[in-house]
Amino acid sequence: MSIEPVIERILERKDKIRIVDLGCGSGEGIELLTHIPPSVPAKTTNKEFVITEGDIEIYEGIDISPGMVEQGKQNYVSMPQAKFLQADLSEGFPLRKDDPYDIYFSSYASLSHLDYAGLEQLTQQIFSHIDGRGYMVFDLHGRYSPEWPGYWSKDCYRSLPYNMAYLLPSQQQNSEKIKWFEVAYYSGSELNGLIESAAKSAGRKAKIITMQDRSIFVGRHMDTCLFKNQKHQIRAEVNRLFERDYRETINGLSLDIDYLQEVKEVNCQVYTRIFDYYNLWQTVINTLQALIAGNNAEVKRIIESSSGKLADDLKMLAWLYRNADRFPAINFWASVMGPQVACVLRNLELSLPQGLGCGHGLFCVVEVEN
Repeated sequence: MSIEPVIERILERKDKIRIVDLGCGSGEGIELLTHIPPSVPAKTTNKEFVITEGDIEIYEGIDISPGMVEQGKQNYVSMPQAKFLQADLSEGFPLRKDDPYDIYFSSYASLSHLDYAGLEQLTQQIFSHIDGRGYMVFDLHGRYSPEWPGYWSKDCYRSLPYNMAYLLPSQQQNSEKIKWFEVAYYSGSELNGLIESAAKSAGRKAKIITMQDRSIFVGRHMDTCLFKNQKHQIRAEVNRLFERDYRETINGLSLDIDYLQEVKEVNCQVYTRIFDYYNLWQTVINTLQALIAGNNAEVKRIIESSSGKLADDLKMLAWLYRNADRFPAINFWASVMGPQVACVLRNLELSLPQGLGCGHGLFCVVEVEN
């Protein structure tokens, strides 16, 4: 999450931070925001995370579900500055009479539950509510995700079906029996247009600090067949890299994206972005395969044909693997190698240019000024 520099910037000019969480559920945003590592961890030895609960002046969570709001109150009964309000964001921003907040936060694609007109209205009202400088955090479903190629030809102005059946065992993921609901899926250009329109209506200056595609290959529905015919287990395999009983099995980290050829012409820029990312991903997997096979010549060739941070990351993985005996761990792959492989794969996604909407999520931070 590329929000840590924003929070650090706010705390440079004030002691405590004011946060409103849009579609807060039972307060999951508090857990997310208080567990963000500093932007430069090596230079920060006295603070584990960017903010703690003590750094928050007020956290105001808003959700349409009375049950979620009540659960949030129970979860954070010991945090007096955490408040929860039941309200429907499709009817507008309900805290317009409150003092401005520093961060208008959202997560878990909560704002995709609004249709385009509803999100545009909410954004305009939030921009108007900001006095001086503030930040709005968007987390939406990306329309060009490899999870749902059937949606590539659609647009954000009409909501489309979604489900959370990934939470069910695979044998219960029956499209006719699961619960479906409608959400809006966005491209990067559509979100950019919405932000520009809202800023103009509010008479504010809006600057996109970051727009990132999130979970391109590890979106939750990569592991289901509910939106596409081909089922992967790539998300599960990446998560296994952090498990305590993990061993050096990497075959499941490769994936086949040939099925996207059918939608290549819908958006060639998106297809090229995904395919280029796939090649980088596969370069990491090929390096691991060569290391395990003891093919040092191939490892050398791959590293020398790579560049920049990827080459540095591959050198690091090669050094770790070849120096496993230096680490007094019962399970080297589970304790050392697996988590580092996951970090390298994550870094590939974080290094991509501005988001196009080709991930499970489209994450965006906007700075708004008078």
